[in-house]
Amino acid sequence: MFAKRRFAANARSVAAFLVPLALMLALGVAVTMGRAEGAAATPASPAPPAAAPEPVSPLQVQYKLDVPGRGEIFPALTAGKATDYWPMAVLTIVNSSARPLVETVSAEIRDWSRPSAQTVIIGPNETRILRLDPELLPQAFENGEIRPATLAVRANILGTALGYDETRSVYLHSGSDFYWGDKFANAQFVARWVTPHDPAVLQLVSSARNYVRRGRLAGYELRGNSAPAVAAQVQDEARAVFAAMKNLGVSYVDSISTYGNFTSKAERIRLPRETLSMSGANCIDMSVAFASALENLGMEPVVVLVPGHAFTGVRLAPGSSQILYLDLTVLPDGTFERAVARAQHWLATTPTAKVTVIDIAAARALGIYPMPATPSKST
Repeated sequence: MFAKRRFAANARSVAAFLVPLALMLALGVAVTMGRAEGAAATPASPAPPAAAPEPVSPLQVQYKLDVPGRGEIFPALTAGKATDYWPMAVLTIVNSSARPLVETVSAEIRDWSRPSAQTVIIGPNETRILRLDPELLPQAFENGEIRPATLAVRANILGTALGYDETRSVYLHSGSDFYWGDKFANAQFVARWVTPHDPAVLQLVSSARNYVRRGRLAGYELRGNSAPAVAAQVQDEARAVFAAMKNLGVSYVDSISTYGNFTSKAERIRLPRETLSMSGANCIDMSVAFASALENLGMEPVVVLVPGHAFTGVRLAPGSSQILYLDLTVLPDGTFERAVARAQHWLATTPTAKVTVIDIAAARALGIYPMPATPSKST
């Protein structure tokens, strides 16, 4: 009896001791975990900021500006990649520092072009050559004579106050001046003078309707008809345009001289609007005017160059190797048949290697498009 009581009492005493001990242990664990969690939630101290890189010394970046072609700019050759032509300017940048640079470069022909802009990355110890060709404004093509202009070029290193600023004197040629290049390398750019949408050309085409049956000028559009029928229609329409030019009294005059340092390789070519308004033109002037009317009708004209002369023609079907050639210098008194015969004479007496054919459709495919159809100014 006493033993049972003593055992019960002892059990109660042990329980009274163990329960508080368990609570204390549990509390200790909870406190420890809380501290661990709190330590994990505390953000780490920020790392000290990295030291800013030292600025590039102006002595580590050099600039050199060149104006090829003796600074002469031919507007007709700026919109394309002529074989024998030059950029308006070339800027060479030398980075002799140990880190890359980001350069912003702009160029402008004051009053004659839009500002161009480009951003380039130049690596450590790298030399970069940049071609600068700001887009000319419409008034550059309307300009009637060579005149001095100012090229302004600027460059800045991004993130620094370092910069480069230089101006050069250049010469802007008339929009009608053409630089042929060495061995007529730029001949395909004559296609820029073929301007089918010029109002003067539209008027010529309208007048040609008076010289064709039923006043119908349909180009190659004779669906369902034979190749000979299409060819006959092309000849009729070419004859009608010839008659319209004859009616205007267009006659031959000698070439107009050009100025500058490339007179032996440059020539003034009248745009069709000038030829048709003044009724005077040389061989190439007449050829591009006639070709403009034929292209307006949806046909494929060509301009042919032989030593000292030019004449024109038109394919008798799309992509055809058969071409009707005409030498328009028989105007104003010569006949259509005489124009055809004279062109054939040139082809028969000129070595093939000296005949250059400017295919207007092919030039368009190369991105050589007509010059702006705006009124010419002689200022």
